[in-house]
Amino acid sequence: MNNSRKSLKIAIPVPILILVVIAIIIAIIFFALNSSESNEELFWKYFTQAGDATQVILNDKLNAQENFKQTNSYTSNGNIEVILVQGEVSSKRFNVSTNVRHDANTNRTHADVTLKNGELDVFNISYLNSNNIYGIKCDDVFGSYIGIQNTNLTALGASYGIDNVPDTIDKNNYINLFELTDAQKQHLADIYLPIIMQHITSELYQKTEETIEINGTSYNTNAYKIELTSDNVYAILVDCINALKTDTETLMLISDKLSKLGFGTEYTDTSNLVQKLDELVGQLQIQDNLIITVYESDETNIRTNIVLGSKTNITYDRIGNISNFNADISYQTAINEEVGEEIIDLNTLAQTSSTTTRIIINKNINENTTTSNIQIIPDVQNLEEDINIQINMGAVQNDNITNSCSITINKVENEKQYTTTITYNNNIAKADTVEEIEELSGNNTAIVNNYTPEQFTIFIKTWTNIFIDTLSEKMTTLGLEEISNELNQINIE
Repeated sequence: MNNSRKSLKIAIPVPILILVVIAIIIAIIFFALNSSESNEELFWKYFTQAGDATQVILNDKLNAQENFKQTNSYTSNGNIEVILVQGEVSSKRFNVSTNVRHDANTNRTHADVTLKNGELDVFNISYLNSNNIYGIKCDDVFGSYIGIQNTNLTALGASYGIDNVPDTIDKNNYINLFELTDAQKQHLADIYLPIIMQHITSELYQKTEETIEINGTSYNTNAYKIELTSDNVYAILVDCINALKTDTETLMLISDKLSKLGFGTEYTDTSNLVQKLDELVGQLQIQDNLIITVYESDETNIRTNIVLGSKTNITYDRIGNISNFNADISYQTAINEEVGEEIIDLNTLAQTSSTTTRIIINKNINENTTTSNIQIIPDVQNLEEDINIQINMGAVQNDNITNSCSITINKVENEKQYTTTITYNNNIAKADTVEEIEELSGNNTAIVNNYTPEQFTIFIKTWTNIFIDTLSEKMTTLGLEEISNELNQINIE
């Protein structure tokens, strides 16, 4: 590791309400407006078709798979292969097997993750969930499970000095966070759409004919565009925020969403939300123009492009079962010469440099498999460093599911190229019966909820350091000294 390299610290004090308000406004734009023949109405008609952009991130097979696993006993077997390539000649690899069984009758799940040396088991971690207790065990470290009970987490977090922890954690709250009912969508449209429309006069809508290329095919399109000045965007945001302050129904909706995420009364009490909105109006600064262009072919939106000044450029293509999402996001970096640290601060106006991160998502949906390809380029000025992810999720067929995933990480350090490739293949099959899964309790599990912070902190620090040391030794036996050395530099104080 090159200790002379500058460390990167992130300090982005953007209020959560900014994200909420922006999400609401984007949602509003995706809803409603009947079509007619004016440029204004045609723009919104085709823009609303881009409302399926969330499906680029969400996977249509996920809900079916989750339902299958919640309603059936099943077994799951998988293999992870990791290949490390350094320079042009050095290459090392290791394998990890995963075995899961779930009993629908007791609602218990057990999983083993095993580091392998050929056919020999080298290191094992077990996971077990029964009722609302979740635990892990590593026999090389401690003979019993350590875990947490998914109740009274707000008080537990507070005892460790952690705020905004929900009382219980339900993954469905996160999966469905931005889902809205038809009535809620209509309410948003009724309240906020007129505000948006009154700031966009008819002469701001433009229509041209353009030929664009998507996936190597050319399309003749009608391009509908609006260009809003920073003053336009600012006025729309301020008026929407002010309307939100008296919109009890939407305030309650936001409060409910934030409450499910674990936020305290500072954000979930509607009177406090109104105060936050007042503060937001006072802090709001918009410095960039906003350009939105939609490209229509055969009465279908096939491309949407959103440009915010020089900071953000987002393109969303939708052709048949194929969707492409491309985003360039620029941020400013201030360099502290005295300590040699880079600090990202979105509230600082005078900056010394700019970095653009590119995110590309391609998605192909068919009846049997949905394939998502994701590329992340941290800095477009350095194309030798990137992260590439491919996810293949299968449909439920004959009580079986086949999934796979691959991740490739490319980086350059000391003028040498390093590539890490991780592949995962997994098969899930319905089972009439599974081997009995034990029940977790205070008798066989060190449950964090049952101990004072002082007691458990001492224990978990010791457990973690032994775990790291043991894993480091195992990596050495596999000839993975580089990973072992990295682990040896970790010490939990």
